[in-house]
Amino acid sequence: MAIGNREKLKFDYLNIDDIDVSLSNVRKSNLEEGIDELADSIRKIGVQQPVMVIRKGERYELIIGQRRFLACKKAGEDEIPAVITKVKDRTEAIIKSFSENIHRRNLDYRDKMQAALELRSKLKKIDIVAKRLGVTTQTVKNYLGYAAVPERIKSLVTEKKIGASIAMRISRGISDENLAVKIAEQVKDIHRSEERNLLVDVAIENPHEKKIGRLVRTARNISHMKKITIYVTHKVYGAINKAAEEYEIDGKMVVKQAVEEWLTERRFIK
Repeated sequence: MAIGNREKLKFDYLNIDDIDVSLSNVRKSNLEEGIDELADSIRKIGVQQPVMVIRKGERYELIIGQRRFLACKKAGEDEIPAVITKVKDRTEAIIKSFSENIHRRNLDYRDKMQAALELRSKLKKIDIVAKRLGVTTQTVKNYLGYAAVPERIKSLVTEKKIGASIAMRISRGISDENLAVKIAEQVKDIHRSEERNLLVDVAIENPHEKKIGRLVRTARNISHMKKITIYVTHKVYGAINKAAEEYEIDGKMVVKQAVEEWLTERRFIK
């Protein structure tokens, strides 16, 4: 059975009752999302990718594949294919679990944050955490910065009503937590990203305005917004996309913020 880039690793079929979920597993949220569909798939075609475990005495600790494990239990399976690996300590177990899950779409940002916080506390330096995880330093900073986002706003991200990037932008730009939460609640009902970002811009630029209704009306009534089409070189286009991916925001926001910073630095915006 192929296991991505681990085809040469051997696996065994282990009794599900002999496996415990490790505390080092980074996935803590959205565990039940789509689990019925996954269980149904396992009933029909089996587990297509083994889980990964470490031996703990007579039992095993699951460090990768928690949803597959839970789906197998729901499907009534007695055994599950598993790669038995070794780790030096909890830090290495977290890194293995994180590396497996980091690029999956449904891994909650809160889980990325918790893993990054724990690794930062153990490895001390952000650049070392980034290197061990195989991501950029800015990506790790994004995960760590998410800790400052109010819990209610984090919940909206977990519920997939707003994205993590706009949640962090709201939190960083609006110091009044109650207002920040109200803006996030309002943003979740706006479908176009430009309109979402415009409301956040208005709230950030008017820090003394506490009435959400006025901020919403101001954002809706702005009539001087102009669209400008610019043509960039392939090098600049690639840089914009790289920045958007690293900061986990829309490419248009990268351009907008870059232009605003340039104009502000040169005092065209005061």
